[in-house]
Amino acid sequence: MAQLILLGTGAALSDVTREHTYLVAQGERESILVDCGGSPVQRLAHAGVPLGTLDHVILTHHHPDHIYGLPILLLDLWLAGRKKTLHIYGLAETIRAVRAIMRAFEWARWLEHGFFPVEFHTVAKKGINLVIVTNEFSISATMTKHLLPTIALRFVSRVSGKSVVYSSDTEVCESVVEIARDATMLFHEATTLDSAVTGHSSARQAGDQARRAGVKKLVLLHLPPNSDAKKFHAVASKAFESAVVVAKDFARFKF
Repeated sequence: MAQLILLGTGAALSDVTREHTYLVAQGERESILVDCGGSPVQRLAHAGVPLGTLDHVILTHHHPDHIYGLPILLLDLWLAGRKKTLHIYGLAETIRAVRAIMRAFEWARWLEHGFFPVEFHTVAKKGINLVIVTNEFSISATMTKHLLPTIALRFVSRVSGKSVVYSSDTEVCESVVEIARDATMLFHEATTLDSAVTGHSSARQAGDQARRAGVKKLVLLHLPPNSDAKKFHAVASKAFESAVVVAKDFARFKF
């Protein structure tokens, strides 16, 4: 059975209990990393995700808290003996930012010493687009409403047929409702409790989005520092009467 593992659940300004938000979809034989913060190899090891199962990385946008761990991920995979190709997906702006970061680390020199192949794939901006189909997952993307071009993602398990959606960073927008329609779970950012912030959503707004999409469960993540889980749960539950979970780092959700 597939599962989504939350490697981090904090906002850009986080605290000692939460890493920046990123996650991994793990199947029986493969795993797909979504965004890349902190110390990804350490977090994957803690979550029990074998590095050899990781062939795909999807970056939702190029704010630092979502991509700053990528250089050390690439280096550590190489040091661990990786030889096979790693595929990286993102919007054109995100791919340009990643390439610029890697140039700053003189990536070309790494490539001269037997570095494993990396292939970049540009995600289209129009509508809901199919991004990846693997043996275990089908993954689609759509644009959100954020301060930078950003995508939300829908994962469908090809084994169970169940689906989960990750909003990434976003204000309230119709595209997130559409991609989350009737999903098993919606993982939605809640950067604030109830106040509106440009480019982001509150717990109340996340609850409203979940209700409109008709999902079965709402999981709040991208949480601010020192957030009170009980208050976030209560506010989201006023808008969404089904199951609400306030996420914790390393929480697992089967689908």
